[in-house]
Amino acid sequence: MMMVSEQFLGALESLCTVRRGDAVEALDPGFCAGNLGAGIVALPRIAGEVAAIVGLCRAHKVSIVPHGGRTGLAGAGASVPGQLILDLKSLNRIGEPDPDTGTISVEAGATLQDVQEACASHGLTPGIDLAARGTATIGGMIATNAGGMEAFRCGVMRHRVLGLEAVLPDGSLLSDMTRVSKANEGLDIKQLLVGAEGRLGIITGAVLKLDALPGATSTALVSFERAASAVEAFHHLQPQGRLLRAEIMWRAYADTVAQDVGLSDLVSPFPGSVLVLFEHAGATQEEAQTVQQEALLPLMEIGTIEHAIIAQNDRQASDFWRLREESWAVERRWPGGYWYDVSVPLSALDQYVRKLEEDLMAIAGNAHFSCMGHLGDGNLHITVSAPAGNPLDKTLVDAAVFSRLKAMGGSFSAEHGIGLEKMRALAAYGDPAKLAAARAVKQALDPDNLMNPGKVLA
Repeated sequence: MMMVSEQFLGALESLCTVRRGDAVEALDPGFCAGNLGAGIVALPRIAGEVAAIVGLCRAHKVSIVPHGGRTGLAGAGASVPGQLILDLKSLNRIGEPDPDTGTISVEAGATLQDVQEACASHGLTPGIDLAARGTATIGGMIATNAGGMEAFRCGVMRHRVLGLEAVLPDGSLLSDMTRVSKANEGLDIKQLLVGAEGRLGIITGAVLKLDALPGATSTALVSFERAASAVEAFHHLQPQGRLLRAEIMWRAYADTVAQDVGLSDLVSPFPGSVLVLFEHAGATQEEAQTVQQEALLPLMEIGTIEHAIIAQNDRQASDFWRLREESWAVERRWPGGYWYDVSVPLSALDQYVRKLEEDLMAIAGNAHFSCMGHLGDGNLHITVSAPAGNPLDKTLVDAAVFSRLKAMGGSFSAEHGIGLEKMRALAAYGDPAKLAAARAVKQALDPDNLMNPGKVLA
């Protein structure tokens, strides 16, 4: 077992607060049990301290694993003895939103929810939302290029970042905190850091693009005979300009969550193989409900929609959204499942899921297939498990999930990053020339491989 030296620890403690031993064991490891494996956590308060820590680690050849809210699902925050965990949650300052430029400056440790609330007081929104909003940090979301429920309208995190501050592997501070969308100043180095999962540097701050916050919303729970009908409805609703979200759930997923959270009576009357949550905007809730009803009615009249309920109050809307956001109910019901995060072109969505179900049943007749995701961009979150633990052959399941995606123009990794979980898939399905270029960039910026080693690119 590798250990860091007492000399290094002494120097580190002179730079920032350090936790080790029992103080680390008392921390919540988050979604990955191995996140706190290094046993040593540094807690810088400002970007200058991060730069000093990186310089110290470089001098002592100690590798760094950055942490935010520890909500990542791909293992990018896993660490081992001999490494240093760099916890950025104390860098959580949020600047005043600027309505004139439609921007906000935030530090990496600020949570998405805190940024949303700061923006909402000015009638603005960062244009991205996800279920882990209360713990997911902006730095972690940038590092994994998070997507979420509004990506079909507002883009993913890469599209929300106008400026970036980060500490590079040599300890230098990159400060490119521009507040404009047009800044053609040569190679856009900050975009290399977006989605790099801490492999090329430590993000400490960002300027985010903001959008106008919808005045009020209306949520409808809608059922369709098949996913193709849901896609047809989405293409009908989106051009009208009031559609904010479109979240799809296949019945096995919806029924499992409904049973877990006590909402089976809500779901059981709905026919069809898929349920979709549509959210529309209006100046008032009454207007939003009217807009939504008028948008859905023609689709009901021609039979595209099988059944629909528009939430009549906040409590009912909250229950609708619990079906989508309480996804851990699947893990509680069938522990040990294999999870996947893929993107499928909408034109192939129905066919892809139907064929995948057939392939999984051929692998094991007792396999449980759960699927939901973001209808607007074809991002599916899939869980495959068996009733008794999970004796399924993962190699066969991986092939069933991944093998057809590249040919149809999809992706094996949609929004949760690569981390440790998807490295084999990246090697198998990633473009060789792109991977070679990525390795060359890594070697040029971090020749000692100190930044989050062993993740993303082997």
